[in-house]
Amino acid sequence: MLHIFQNEEFIQFKLSSEIKIVNNVIQNVRGYLKQYSIEDNQAFILTLRELLNNAIEHGNSKIPELNVTASIERIGDMRFKIVVEDEGKGFDYEALDLNMPDDPSQIRNRGLSLVNTFSDQLEFSSKGNCVTSYITLTRETRFDVTDDTSWKVIRPTGDITAETAEAFRTLLLNLINEGHYKYRFDLSDVEDIDSIVLSIFVIFSNMVSDRFPEAELQIVHTSKDIINLFRMTRLDNNYTIS
Repeated sequence: MLHIFQNEEFIQFKLSSEIKIVNNVIQNVRGYLKQYSIEDNQAFILTLRELLNNAIEHGNSKIPELNVTASIERIGDMRFKIVVEDEGKGFDYEALDLNMPDDPSQIRNRGLSLVNTFSDQLEFSSKGNCVTSYITLTRETRFDVTDDTSWKVIRPTGDITAETAEAFRTLLLNLINEGHYKYRFDLSDVEDIDSIVLSIFVIFSNMVSDRFPEAELQIVHTSKDIINLFRMTRLDNNYTIS
């Protein structure tokens, strides 16, 4: 048995205590996370899986008639709250050692130790049958490229910093070599740009302008902080910003 309720920010599951159902829950959660440009985040998926397995195996003792309720709620830009509750008797969580065991052959409580490692904060109900994990994820930056009439629209899915600078630079060089000269950068999902990436914007604008006299460059849907950064570095002379 698996029942699912979902809205824009929240997804909830009610499932019978059968391990085989956990994969169905995980697949639905992967779809939920994609709306935030999160692809198979290992820490998040492992945290949820371990909490579900623990609730089924230890909380409800694999009794199918007992249910597990799980919910995932977005509570910040990339911060999520995972709540998993079983119908078991609970346990004395205060006596639980959540440190990873030094001995790799020691498997007891390793699941909850991993959950604790990946969580910003871990909370137990007084009975011990409900666990809440707060976890903050990082959004992997991709560069989505689409066409809008004669424009190439480039939309990064996250921050553009030194870590992604080489992929960004390579993408832009390839587009120039393909002969494109009208570019619109949609920075809706970008909160941070560092000096390395600013240098790429400078070099790119010079290269496009030198090669194509009719070149046009736009920055759209960006934050006030990034607009100010472009103005401070005089990049608003090279790019139309709106």
